[in-house]
Amino acid sequence: MAEELQSRVRSGDVAAPNTPGADELDSAVLWGLVEAAPDGMVVADEAGTILLVNRQTEDLFGYKRDELIGMSVEELLPEQMRRAHRAHRTRYRAEPRTRPMGAGLSLLGKRRDGTTFPVEISLSPMHSASGLRVIASVRDISERMAAEAYAREVRLVLDGLKDAVFMFDRDSLVFTYVNHGAVEQVGYRRDELLEMTPLHIAPHLTRDELGRMLAELEAGEATSRTINTVHRRRDGDDVPVEVVLQAPPPDPQGGRPPFVALVRDIRERLETEARLMEAELAVATLEDRERIARELHDTVIQRLFAIGLGLQATSGRFRDELVADRVSQAIEDLDQTIREVRGAIFGLETGHAPGAGARREVLRVVAEFERALGHRPRLSFEGAVESLPPDVVAQLVPVLREALSNVVRHAAATEVRVLVTVSGVEAEVRVEDNGVGLAAEETGVGNGLRNLAARASALGGRCEVGPGPGGGTVVAWRVPLG
Repeated sequence: MAEELQSRVRSGDVAAPNTPGADELDSAVLWGLVEAAPDGMVVADEAGTILLVNRQTEDLFGYKRDELIGMSVEELLPEQMRRAHRAHRTRYRAEPRTRPMGAGLSLLGKRRDGTTFPVEISLSPMHSASGLRVIASVRDISERMAAEAYAREVRLVLDGLKDAVFMFDRDSLVFTYVNHGAVEQVGYRRDELLEMTPLHIAPHLTRDELGRMLAELEAGEATSRTINTVHRRRDGDDVPVEVVLQAPPPDPQGGRPPFVALVRDIRERLETEARLMEAELAVATLEDRERIARELHDTVIQRLFAIGLGLQATSGRFRDELVADRVSQAIEDLDQTIREVRGAIFGLETGHAPGAGARREVLRVVAEFERALGHRPRLSFEGAVESLPPDVVAQLVPVLREALSNVVRHAAATEVRVLVTVSGVEAEVRVEDNGVGLAAEETGVGNGLRNLAARASALGGRCEVGPGPGGGTVVAWRVPLG
């Protein structure tokens, strides 16, 4: 092969190097350099006929050297590219210069077995006594194309994330990559961010603080660091964020991969936490109010009531009219105090909690009838009473008022129990008393009871009135939900 190269140099097909000391480089050395090239080397004439190839060209295309010599270079291209290549070759002959072939185009080579592979080709002209010679350096870029395709897929995945991803250089801190989430989060263009550092968008972070965290990560003291700070957008607004700083694993080739910052906008989380805290505070306040109301009812009122009963029991024994009058006045004052305390209890129990409208209305109706009944009805709630829809509450309140009014007018009861129950499919108002009860012929008669039934029917429900298990009367008003 050395003789072949030497022959071509002598014939002028290949020009000998025109540099000092070139004579010291014999043809064997020159050919050894060509053979050792990592890329395929092809020398062709103006007509595109292959004159010379190296071993790498044989490996790339799968032909033997003697098969390649004399072949047209178009035969190393896919069929669909050959006609265009002939036109390129003609234009190159008119203006030969060193340049990449098909800049901006996807070039393919064709192996002997018909398979194709992506190539990168650089052209260099060489003038000889026999005419123009074109030296083509051919490189298989399959691995590079695969790596670039994988990198594009990774970028697509990263750009699809809502969270921001920032990569920045270890030394300069300049961003080397930002995803679409980062652009959306801080409002800068991608090209603007690639000239900035974390310090440009984190006003509360100093270079020293960032340096200490990065040093800990680089030293392996931690695999990541999480901080809560703010990012200042291009428009000046501050966005609360959670930043997770990560140091990439060591590069086996000794490189220095960039640091990675994963940044999440936590405005919604902070708002949710604030609402949760408000709700917990409201619940705690409501529980305190209910506890105070229970204590007032179970202790203070009972004691006042007991004192009043004691005074009533002894008032008739006083012969002194002045003393008797003062005792009577004290009893009236105690009664008024009990009423005022019960009013305060009512205010505590109703409260101002969101969604407490149905419960509040029921409590108000029960309180209205306390004096007329001569005692306070026992009131119970079961289920999510606060969730009752407005149309049901609009019927339930007058139904309860009508049922208690009937107890006052007809029952002569000493005990009344009101139970409001909400299940998943039904709401019920149940009023029980221990009064004289209804005669059989009276059940379902009267405008009041017909009104209860009509209100239930309007909502697709029913109203049942009958005797209680231990006497008295039970009114059960039920309507479906949903």
